[in-house]
Amino acid sequence: MYPAECAEFVRALHSEYRSVLTGAYDRFAFASFEKAALDSFKSRYSTMRRYAVDEIGFEDYFLLFELAYNKLGKTNPEAFHTRGVLRRMFLDAVFDGGAIQKVHERFPKRMPDWLSNRDLILTTNYDSNLESVSSTDILHLHGAFDVLSDVYDPASFRNQLSEDLLDGEKVDRSYPHLYSSCLLSYVSDLKSFSMQQATRANAAMEKFAEAYRDDPQIRVEIDAWDESMPLLRRMREAIRLKCDTPGLEHREQYPVEGLQKLSGELAIIGLSPTNDNHIFEEVAANDGIDAVDYYFHSEANAAEAAERLEGKIVRLLDVRDLWQELETL
Repeated sequence: MYPAECAEFVRALHSEYRSVLTGAYDRFAFASFEKAALDSFKSRYSTMRRYAVDEIGFEDYFLLFELAYNKLGKTNPEAFHTRGVLRRMFLDAVFDGGAIQKVHERFPKRMPDWLSNRDLILTTNYDSNLESVSSTDILHLHGAFDVLSDVYDPASFRNQLSEDLLDGEKVDRSYPHLYSSCLLSYVSDLKSFSMQQATRANAAMEKFAEAYRDDPQIRVEIDAWDESMPLLRRMREAIRLKCDTPGLEHREQYPVEGLQKLSGELAIIGLSPTNDNHIFEEVAANDGIDAVDYYFHSEANAAEAAERLEGKIVRLLDVRDLWQELETL
């Protein structure tokens, strides 16, 4: 049970959406990705109507949070911890006591067969409904409820360091989804960064370890890093650990390579080119993909998807026709 203050916090963020739409927060969007997210927010909501709390997308609340905290001058660690509360609250709402895992019971009758005819399925959903009805390999691009985040995994690279980076926080095994790898963000650029973070970290650590091992001068410099600076202290320990245990790596939690290695024809269902444009960029850049069936729910999404996938053969199909077809025995 969440305290009443959590609901009040969401309502307080909701009360600012009109100010965001009318430009009052423009000067508090500092980073380029914040500005891009703000432009997207303004394009999707109208000043001509009022939105209830539940009519604002839950990831958009993260943008409202960042803008409000920028305005108030709130920084870490307060911003970090409050953002974590918001993340867990929304994750818990999506999980809905496990009800989300039973959605497959209401799938269209022929959907299991339709899914099983795919060579590979990639999803941005966190649940396991697709696994429940199909034997096809399924990759969770944005993480999954049943995969423990590297932050909390005792076997992860970061948790082999001597310092307790969790500052005493313990995983409550009754609510594993709250500590999962699920990726939440208000902007595609941050999702893309998180998806590739492990790959980049492994490449960088490999270079550091190689230099430390083979170049005496660099080893002396790293050994002399200021002990009072936590980031440098942890980095030095990580480099030494990598030298002692070459096979130790950051685990790839988001299978972006599966997306990059696709070839042939691709069907896209339930993805908005606005919210998940990093995926559309990967598809557009993949020369191995010849054609895309994009199942749309709105004409606006259809037009934007076609524009983002310029250079591919794009077939625009109404997803409602697909659902009706899959319901028919």
